[in-house]
Amino acid sequence: MTEWLVLIATCSLETALCQYYYDSFMFFRWDKSQRIISFILVTIMGAGNAVLFEILPDKYYPIKLLTYIVIHMIFVKTCYLSGWIMSIFFSSSCILLQILVQTEIYVLFRFKHGDNQIFINIMCWVSCLIVFFIVVFLRKKLPLIKEIYKKESDELSRFIWLPLSMVVVGLFSYAYFVSDSDMGLFEISISAVLIAVNIVSMFLLQEALVKDEKLRLSEIQVERKQNQLQAFHNMQSLYELQGRKLHDYKKQLATLQELMKSGDVDTAIELTEQITKNIAVEAAEINVGHPVINAVLNQQYRVAKGKGIGMTFAISDLKDVTLPDDDIVVLLGNLLENAIHACEKVIKQGRTASISVKFVEKDGRIILNVRNPISEKVEIVDNKVVNPSEEGHGIGLSNVESVAEKNDGTFAISCDDKEFTAVVMI
Repeated sequence: MTEWLVLIATCSLETALCQYYYDSFMFFRWDKSQRIISFILVTIMGAGNAVLFEILPDKYYPIKLLTYIVIHMIFVKTCYLSGWIMSIFFSSSCILLQILVQTEIYVLFRFKHGDNQIFINIMCWVSCLIVFFIVVFLRKKLPLIKEIYKKESDELSRFIWLPLSMVVVGLFSYAYFVSDSDMGLFEISISAVLIAVNIVSMFLLQEALVKDEKLRLSEIQVERKQNQLQAFHNMQSLYELQGRKLHDYKKQLATLQELMKSGDVDTAIELTEQITKNIAVEAAEINVGHPVINAVLNQQYRVAKGKGIGMTFAISDLKDVTLPDDDIVVLLGNLLENAIHACEKVIKQGRTASISVKFVEKDGRIILNVRNPISEKVEIVDNKVVNPSEEGHGIGLSNVESVAEKNDGTFAISCDDKEFTAVVMI
């Protein structure tokens, strides 16, 4: 009975240490109650895995490590905001860090598999305490990994060799643990080197991620400049179009005057009706009192109209908006482009699609709300679209969030079974 209690305590301690390690570099998906449930399940599976391999012959004992890694890999993939590469990397690195430290303890004190199991488990607690201090050190020195690493990154694939090599050494350590051979000095040396390599590689990973993030931010700046240039081109074409219309209206009004003077009332009425129809059609051109907002809204409206997508507006007078022009282009351009892309998918399904745009200014604050129908529901975690299907979709929303934060505003997205909603308040 005592051995069982000690085993459960050991598995609980190891699971808690793993969760602490995962929390250092990844975001947990669920709430507190689900965290507790997942902790209990992983602890039970870890204990069951240990008991199973105690029953089997010693030659199968090293496989215990692989099954334990698989348990944690599934746990990380299910409960944390991570892809499979992240799950493999962090679950393997965490468990094998524990194994390597345990190896150091067992070899130093010359413990073997056949020794007193209670005392071996207690020494496992000592190794967990050492690993805990290592993780505390990593959390303090590597704070940027968790903030930057919110989704799968190609950078991690460069470091995947680390857990793979550690698995090999871990299997070797387990084989030594259940054998009668004595390779103490070699075991200590290899384990110590890999512990150091594990720690150093995490620092290299943070450095690589920081460089990748700087590159992404520079791409955002380039995109902003391109969007701003495009907006000014749209403004120029809009002003040219308005100039041509004004010229035509002057001619039509002059014609009306001549018809009225000559007494041809019927023709004048007919021409007036035709002009009224044209004005009604062209009234769809949006004028909110701000040239850049006008340019972006009209350009996106024409794009949507050309694709058979409707667009409804609830817009106030925005002439007093003081938001920088390039920020306006990023906000409107990205949100409307994403909405149009989503509507195109809806139309391919044989359904109608319309985008709703609310853009109002009140008491010095602006509210931008864009809603669009969806072809399928998207998963949102921590205000981020998980695995966006559209190339650049996630980057566009990230750019919008950056603009909102820069201007002391907020940005939020949500999605139900019918529509996707993005709201910016600045």
